[in-house]
Amino acid sequence: MTNHETILRSTATTIAAACAALLLAACTGHKKDATQSAARVDGTEITVHQINYRLQRERGLRPEQQDDASRKILDQLIDEQLIVEKAEKTKLDLEPAAQQALAAARRDVLARAYVEQAAQGVPAPSDAAAHAYFDANPFLFSQRRIYTLQEYLARVPEDRIPTLRTMVEGGRPPEEIEAWFKAQGTPFRGQQSTHPAEQIPLGSLKEIAGIPVGHGLVASAGSQVHVTYVTSSADAPVTFDKARAAVAQFLAIEARRKVTEANLAALKTTAVIDYAAPYQALAASGAALATLKDIEVPAAPASPSGTRISLPAGSEASSVRVSLPAATASSVQVSLPQTPGLRVSLPATPASSAQVRLPAPTAQDATKK
Repeated sequence: MTNHETILRSTATTIAAACAALLLAACTGHKKDATQSAARVDGTEITVHQINYRLQRERGLRPEQQDDASRKILDQLIDEQLIVEKAEKTKLDLEPAAQQALAAARRDVLARAYVEQAAQGVPAPSDAAAHAYFDANPFLFSQRRIYTLQEYLARVPEDRIPTLRTMVEGGRPPEEIEAWFKAQGTPFRGQQSTHPAEQIPLGSLKEIAGIPVGHGLVASAGSQVHVTYVTSSADAPVTFDKARAAVAQFLAIEARRKVTEANLAALKTTAVIDYAAPYQALAASGAALATLKDIEVPAAPASPSGTRISLPAGSEASSVRVSLPAATASSVQVSLPQTPGLRVSLPATPASSAQVRLPAPTAQDATKK
């Protein structure tokens, strides 16, 4: 490594540390907090509120450890404040890398806060739901086992994978598979490990649970191959009473995840997202509207029964944004070529615009053209 690279890495590390401290100052420093003061650093107050916030993030902290942990956190906050002051005096907060890091940290904090707030209203899973999940996953609970696995990762030419699969699923032992890898000149990595059922991905667990001891299976993606043998397993069933808390926690997390995904999908549906040229492929796969065309509506509607707008062919735009005049009819009639019209009802007090999302053209539509 050159001296120049060393200096760059050292600078980057310093900027990262300072950015974390600067973000703390931006949120809590230089402003008087309503909570009790714990210390002052050159006149800047560090509060008990800040200490308690850090304490809440400490996992597994016992009550008798609270005092020691509080003192350590206060020392950390003092150190951070000293770093903040020095960084601000040297104008480090104005460096492009520091500003980018601060902006990224702010986005992350706000996004997480919104997700957590939106998930607060998710009800706790019912006992019936917990029972249903328990019964639907016997390999995790009533038929739970602890598995010892022998695994191999290798890159095998795709035309040789069927041979490997036949060997493994035909009952050839791991030693023969290792010898085959070596004979093929295929680099591989092997390891043996022991896992309870809950540490194995659920999709894989169902397959592994059905494999007799001494047998294996092959998973592949392109030329990347993952061979898994079950070398031993031991029964370790769990009753519903013991699993209840873990099941409830899992279901609660899943419920919050679904709420978050639904909220995000709704936000994308109402947002106007314009992709730059290199990222146009994302527009086709995303939930956001792919193409928007603005059509101004004349101030004097052509028909007293409503405003009629003719749109371009469905293949040219997946949506249309309609800007309405201050006074308009109670509805907008949208017509597509060779497609029945779509009627969009407006509220009693018309909005200034209406966004219409059209279905993507089908292969049949293209044939009709």
